[in-house]
Amino acid sequence: MNIKNIFLLTVLLTAFLPACLSAKEYSYLYKGIRPMGMGGAFVAVSNDVNALFYNPAGLADISENRVSLLNLGAEVGKRSYSLFREARRVDFDSELETASFLRDAIGEYSHTSVTFLPYYERPNFAFALIGTSTINFQARNRQYPKLVIDAVGDAGVAAGYAHAFFDDNLLVGASLKFISRKSLDNEYTVVDIVTDDFKDMFDDDTEDGTGALIDLGLIYRIRDVRIGEENVDFHFGISASNLGKNDMGDARNIDDHIDLGLAAIIGDFTIALDYVDITNQLGDDKDQAKRIRIGGEYAATPYLSLRLGFYQGYTTVGIGLASKYAQLDLLSYAEEIGTYSGQYKDRRYAFRLGVGF
Repeated sequence: MNIKNIFLLTVLLTAFLPACLSAKEYSYLYKGIRPMGMGGAFVAVSNDVNALFYNPAGLADISENRVSLLNLGAEVGKRSYSLFREARRVDFDSELETASFLRDAIGEYSHTSVTFLPYYERPNFAFALIGTSTINFQARNRQYPKLVIDAVGDAGVAAGYAHAFFDDNLLVGASLKFISRKSLDNEYTVVDIVTDDFKDMFDDDTEDGTGALIDLGLIYRIRDVRIGEENVDFHFGISASNLGKNDMGDARNIDDHIDLGLAAIIGDFTIALDYVDITNQLGDDKDQAKRIRIGGEYAATPYLSLRLGFYQGYTTVGIGLASKYAQLDLLSYAEEIGTYSGQYKDRRYAFRLGVGF
């Protein structure tokens, strides 16, 4: 396999940059595996480092100190691996083979993502280094096949602080993120792909930019509400994300959005409901079902958590295993890449491995 073939395979799957392909798939700076296991409903929960991206007010609900030196996550779409295997057999110096491969891939959507998020968290505060890499691609136009690549890569830092008021019933928090971004949004013909200049063309089409983002959040807690024989804690949350300098220069901008959340905590059970982007800033559609998140988590033991939810109308399932020095999270969810919920789902599988103390 020559250098160009290796480069193209890397572009198609392993992703040296990140983010999402279709403008109809909502673009996020970061999606936590624990929140996604709960259907993405986390605005009123946010009691770990994920609060930096979902609702910084939840930092005041962190109960212990933790350092994660290795916090690595990976995510792949259902069809990505099989497409990668098929691509390995293609001679991308041949127009005929390249065109045939793209035609066979029409109607498929390939997604791959890698995240690296080492962090430090303690009650009221969290700090994280951000590294995300996601790439999506699809083929179009059966008569004149084209490869469409839409990708974004982010690197940066995030820090947040929150404080509790009124007998710890009102949590108020803010976080600040500095992001350096690379993005690519282009389509390539068969002639482009087989040319010796494809890598240079690819590099030239990649755009750069930087930004500074502010998140603000509130969580109000009503505790010990008696319902039947159970005491229930209710949490009401609101967060405004990616405010400030979200114009990333030549690179793709980061959309700001306002999210609402409700959570009920009954012993070891947490049930949550979110409505994200109440002002319709994400994507080009206004579909309400794509913005609804419903889910729950059951802390079966101190070492095992089970998660279930509905994200954009599709089922999510997650499991978390934790010890003093390591954590492993597994996730299956589906992303809507059409203009409305139920149109075109892309089933994805993800894991996160954390090592720290």
